[in-house]
Amino acid sequence: MKSPQINLDTVKEVLKKLSFLKNNLALLVPIIIALVAALLFIPTKLLSARLKKTITQQSVKSAEEIERLIKDVNEAGQAEAMEEYVNAYAQDANQIENLMRQTTMRELFSYEIFPDTNETSPLLFDPIKRKYMAGVDAMVERIGGGAPPTDSDIDAALEQSPRRSLYGRSRGGMGSGYGGGQRNFRLLPEMDRRIVDKLCEDRAKAIRIYANPADLDGYSFWSDWTFEDWDTAVRQSWTWQMGYWALGDVIDTIQQMNSNSSSALDAPVKRIMNVSFTLSSQSTRMIGGRRGRMTRRPTDKQTPTYVINLKTAIAAPPCTGRYCNEIVDVMHFNVRVIVAADQVMPFIQELCSAKTHKFRGWYGDQPEQTFKHNQIAVLESNVIPVDIEDLDHNTYRYGSDTVVDLDLICEYIFQKAGYEAVKPQVIKNDIAGTTEEI
Repeated sequence: MKSPQINLDTVKEVLKKLSFLKNNLALLVPIIIALVAALLFIPTKLLSARLKKTITQQSVKSAEEIERLIKDVNEAGQAEAMEEYVNAYAQDANQIENLMRQTTMRELFSYEIFPDTNETSPLLFDPIKRKYMAGVDAMVERIGGGAPPTDSDIDAALEQSPRRSLYGRSRGGMGSGYGGGQRNFRLLPEMDRRIVDKLCEDRAKAIRIYANPADLDGYSFWSDWTFEDWDTAVRQSWTWQMGYWALGDVIDTIQQMNSNSSSALDAPVKRIMNVSFTLSSQSTRMIGGRRGRMTRRPTDKQTPTYVINLKTAIAAPPCTGRYCNEIVDVMHFNVRVIVAADQVMPFIQELCSAKTHKFRGWYGDQPEQTFKHNQIAVLESNVIPVDIEDLDHNTYRYGSDTVVDLDLICEYIFQKAGYEAVKPQVIKNDIAGTTEEI
């Protein structure tokens, strides 16, 4: 192949046209740069379009695919994590429900009557009577309970005094310690009063709280109990079993409150006036806007009662608005104690705190477990100053603390799911209102 011939005239003509650069060398470099840029622009544009297409088809598409995969992975991870949260919440709900049931899974006096049995012997109720009374005795002993000196104790102390007054010889005058038909030892002559004060002080030092089994409701009931008929006995046994659980919580509260005390003189809780499932004649209430004493008296036949309506409530109406329903059963009870004035709120807080109990199954044949319960709410409270000169406190010594009479109406909650399986049918009927006697 022959090389193309170059037209000399054409070259000369070009050189001739470019000869002006000899006189304008400063323009040579920009012109060369412009020419090179022009030569590079076209292939660069072509390469850019091809590169863009390649990036779009490969890199961007791959990135979108990776992003989609990451999103799928994240969604799968989130779903798995959510499943863990849901399972955790379900476990929490189940655990809470289980803990609620456990509050009402408590030991019974008898595993032969509850649940309903085909037996009809009245002798089955004797163990309940004995266990209730023995249990209350043990409660009083556990908190170091005791009584003040009796009249006989005081008479004996005065008789034995070498410097006794005419106390033992006269029963009619004010100096004898009697006034208006009720004995008042603070009206004795000074020497006799010192003897009585010393006796009462020594008794207070020997106990940790003034408490008597008869002050705890049900003790007197069972001490005089006789069998009437099966349904009545079942009602009495079941409701007093519920009441016994509430009594236990009150005693546990007092034991905790007085745990650091040495005697009734320095104990935060000085005296149990009463724990009752009906309002006693000594309970103080707001009547017509003024504090007064209730005249309603419990009879020997009264027992703890489920609160199914306003008529069966001690607190009327209860501030919680709770009555027996498909979830819980409700009872009311009254606590009246003498406490140090600065221990009112600590006592209420302790009364409403969680406590523990043992459970060995509804037939008493399972391994022992320890459960927690917290079933008390305070509905009403009254705090009354105590006049230590009053005859109600005649032989009681409370130490140097300023004391008050704390009167509470409380609510006790039973979770139906915890004990419905062993609740007697007659009690279920009572709560449902399908029987006349409640």
